[in-house]
Amino acid sequence: MANGYEKVARVKGKMSRNPNDEVIEEIRTRIDIADLIGEYVVLQKRGPRLVGLCPFHSEKTPSFTVTPDKGFFYCFGCGQGGDIFSFLMKYESIDFPQALERLARRAGFDLESLRVQAPGSPQRRELERIKTINREAAHFYYRYLHQDQASAAALHYLASRGINRLSQRDFALGYSPDSWDLLLKHLLGAGFQAEELIKAGVVSAGEKGQCYDRFRHRLMFPITNARGEVVGFGGRVLDDSEPKYLNSPETRVFQKKRMLYGLYQALPAIRQKKRALLMEGYLDVIISHQYGLKNAVASLGTAFTPDHARLLSRNTREVVLLFDNDPAGRQATDRAIEIFQEQGLDLRVARLKGAKDPDEFLQNFGREAFEEILNQALPVVVYKFQCLKGDIPPDQVGGKAEIVQEILPELVKVSSEVEVQEYVKLLARELELTENVIMAEYNRYRRKMQKNGMHRDKTPEIRNNTRVNAILYTPPYILAQHNAIRLLLQNPDLVVLMNNRLEPDVFGDTTCRQIFQLAWEMVMDSEPDRPVTATDLFQRAPEEVRPLIARLASGRELSISDRLIEDTLKHLELQYLLDLDRKMRREMQVAEEAKESERVQALLQEISDLQRKIHLLKYIT
Repeated sequence: MANGYEKVARVKGKMSRNPNDEVIEEIRTRIDIADLIGEYVVLQKRGPRLVGLCPFHSEKTPSFTVTPDKGFFYCFGCGQGGDIFSFLMKYESIDFPQALERLARRAGFDLESLRVQAPGSPQRRELERIKTINREAAHFYYRYLHQDQASAAALHYLASRGINRLSQRDFALGYSPDSWDLLLKHLLGAGFQAEELIKAGVVSAGEKGQCYDRFRHRLMFPITNARGEVVGFGGRVLDDSEPKYLNSPETRVFQKKRMLYGLYQALPAIRQKKRALLMEGYLDVIISHQYGLKNAVASLGTAFTPDHARLLSRNTREVVLLFDNDPAGRQATDRAIEIFQEQGLDLRVARLKGAKDPDEFLQNFGREAFEEILNQALPVVVYKFQCLKGDIPPDQVGGKAEIVQEILPELVKVSSEVEVQEYVKLLARELELTENVIMAEYNRYRRKMQKNGMHRDKTPEIRNNTRVNAILYTPPYILAQHNAIRLLLQNPDLVVLMNNRLEPDVFGDTTCRQIFQLAWEMVMDSEPDRPVTATDLFQRAPEEVRPLIARLASGRELSISDRLIEDTLKHLELQYLLDLDRKMRREMQVAEEAKESERVQALLQEISDLQRKIHLLKYIT
């Protein structure tokens, strides 16, 4: 059985990976597509998406959509679609290397870092060495926790906090010995150079150039990226030393503002549950996973950032905030709300009554009570309202008016009119006001906010595009293929079921067939616990296939169920057979005109067989 270090440090090895993929993926993660496109197109929020007038053709009604959580844009008018690279290339009329260079600068890469990805380059070798050093250091710390008597304090601390042996293994927890050079000597003996160890952040250098272990007598928390590679560490003191927590320094592979603790372990559960639990501390996450809440992650003791939000938005639509129950926790919650709303995520806030953090709550009250707290998590409007009532007494003169004015900016962000009505009812009931009064204030505020509406783009590239009319009608057979591909993009693992269920030629559309084949290859080559995503498919797809991926992935999120899957595949099979029937009848007509009686008889038999299959699909299965 693999130990904890091996489990956390394992990297996908089957699928061949272009070295440039990592830097491209990192650029996509760092840059918010809505921010980028918003500099060129006036966008307005509509549900989880943003809409605007297409910059690539002339239109009066917005059909251009941006889906931030997927990282795609698509115009339902002219068919243009893609990601941040596609948009910049199209809008600025530049090639991919130029777009890569511009976006790399925007994402904070220096130009030299673009050459890091060249196979065999010195920069690439240095990056791999840093990752290897971190992996070896994690192994060293893990061994010392379980095989050295000096780690007794660390083991005692873990026992006192209720962290069991399985959790220690799953998160590869370790112990850094109370020594100035044990890790240093170990890594030097393994063939690494002191300069490399300093660049990796596991060793520090003194004023006189002497090297020493950065972490000493600390409980060690390896920090991994989303691919499971160890990129840094957090260390907690086991005595009265300061600081209480010490992280790795910023390195070429470790930037705290772009890392979420536990993300690698949590991703499968986040994708399955379509919900992430966001916490503050390492132990909150570990205890949550230990109690079966495996979709928990945490920031690394730093303020929550847009990079964190983008990391989550690529994998889920819903996030529950569970920050500490203190003034600092409330401030962190308010800041996170602002950032998450910019990403268009469904955000809720859970209030932990009777405990200061998730760790304490779970250990005192158990999982069932915790899940009840999650079920009662408050929408942002309700959370803000409760906070305002605590800060502004409604009974004081002007108190109610002040609360209403403070809550309006949150209320206008709600896209559903039904939800707005529900919130207005709640506010009216709680503040003892009429619904009409609050609705009037809401409408007045919304009109004020809408004064700066959408403006028509002055430089359309395509006028009177005949493709627009073509896109308005989609033949039933093509539409059935698109519906199946939409399911596949939302859950690529369905490719296995589809491959077993469907006829080999059921995807008659060349582009749909390419997407299906690509999904099959990628899913077959991926690790079981690292699901393929729509973004992965887009990145690997040929250029001519990408617009359809962007279009289908930009639609509303499907509530996938066994019934939906069955209905979609059955409809696809039916449309495939009907299309085949039409083709055979046309072929038979040609054969009849040519007086090819044997061919006519053969086609009649095939059509009869097809009709039986169609009848079974329509009326029996």
